[in-house]
Amino acid sequence: MRFATQIVWSSIIFALFAINASSFYDTTGKSVDQLINESNGIYAHNIGFPENPRESRVLWSKEAGVNFTVPGIQSGNVTGAQQSSDSVNADGAVQHQAASTSSSTTSLAGSWSFELRDSKIRELSLTLFQSEDAIFGAGSMNDGGDTLEVSASGSVEKDRLNLDITSLGVISLYRLALTTNGGSVSGNYRAFSASKEPWTGIANGIRTK
Repeated sequence: MRFATQIVWSSIIFALFAINASSFYDTTGKSVDQLINESNGIYAHNIGFPENPRESRVLWSKEAGVNFTVPGIQSGNVTGAQQSSDSVNADGAVQHQAASTSSSTTSLAGSWSFELRDSKIRELSLTLFQSEDAIFGAGSMNDGGDTLEVSASGSVEKDRLNLDITSLGVISLYRLALTTNGGSVSGNYRAFSASKEPWTGIANGIRTK
């Protein structure tokens, strides 16, 4: 009778141990081989969690973009964001520089009257247009009694105007190098013709409209 009682108590104690162990040990989703290994003290590493502090730092570095090897250095997406910010700043600087250059260029669009003086005096009337630093236009020139159609093209940089005047009919080129001063310009020119040697002269101009 005592032996039977001991067997019953042993069974009850074993059952309690089994229930207690199951409350701490979850076998859900594990294969038979994993259960056998773990019963022998061999546990498989869960790849979802870092196994040691070093792996934890590597995982955090990938997710947060923090480089633990060099203080103050960020990597990954954070570096990409920094590069994007640098790109935006660079674009802003280029646009600001372009705006500053545009604002410092003299506006010369309008109607102009010029006097070209060498061995004789020529009267020149031009309508000029401007796009950024490019100057272009058309007009007429009184060349010793003859009125010739002319075209104009050139460029302006700050207060310096370089303007080429080409006459039609009697083909000649007048290359003007002028300094602007408000609504007037002054300087000199070099003229070229197919029928004679180049010559030089003095040019003055005033905006009329």
